[in-house]
Amino acid sequence: MSYATDAGPDAGPVPRESGTQALDRALSVLLAFRGPEAERKVSDVSRELGLHKSTASRLFRALADAGFLHRNEENGNYRLGVTVFELGARYLAGLDLHTLARPLVHRLAEEEGESVNLSVREGLDAISLHVVQGTRNLQLVSRLGRRIPLWCSAAGKALLIDFDDAALRAMLATAPFTALTANTITDLDTFVNRMATVRQQGWALNDQESEEGLRVVAAPVRDRHGRVTGAISVSGPIFRLDEARVAELAAAARRTADELSRQLGHGLGNVWGD
Repeated sequence: MSYATDAGPDAGPVPRESGTQALDRALSVLLAFRGPEAERKVSDVSRELGLHKSTASRLFRALADAGFLHRNEENGNYRLGVTVFELGARYLAGLDLHTLARPLVHRLAEEEGESVNLSVREGLDAISLHVVQGTRNLQLVSRLGRRIPLWCSAAGKALLIDFDDAALRAMLATAPFTALTANTITDLDTFVNRMATVRQQGWALNDQESEEGLRVVAAPVRDRHGRVTGAISVSGPIFRLDEARVAELAAAARRTADELSRQLGHGLGNVWGD
């Protein structure tokens, strides 16, 4: 963020700010609290931002009056106020996987020309929550709401990426491992071994395991707690998705999934303490 600076802490009278300049500086003061320090001194922030101390003091008081900052009366330092938490809580309450994913999956389908799905897990199935058809010829498109067993779905494997071997065996102990094609994994031991590769590479592959002639790659989407909450998958016919193209689409799926995860609050740390 850019903002105008004062001449320095020892400069003379400070000229009156425009509304835009004052807002810019106030936002800069708030952003100065992104670091690890719970409290900050007015003098430190004014020096860091190149603001006259009187200007910084005025901004701190205004932000405190609005609840964005809170003054520690014992030492005069400031910390973030309850209004910041209230706004953050409203933001988190308004987060919706499907709504946030919609523009991202449409963009991915347009950029790569292949069909893109957003899937979530329900029981032992991956369910297509949002489906976007690609722009290339011969699209093999999953229908909205389609269920595919986790063990023969790229999205399903991505949704299980954080499960260790023991957790996988416990979850899938009674799974039927029904074969949908000649490539379907039909036993638990093989699936557990395959998932070790998925965890290592950070994405999953469905190589004609759910449908003949179809390859699919998928990457996990995480919420603000780091939990896998969905999967972004890209699918296409095997004659277009050779080994090199699979790697390209896997990277694209991971970028999109990571972007969606950031929008869901992943990577911000446990700032809310829950």
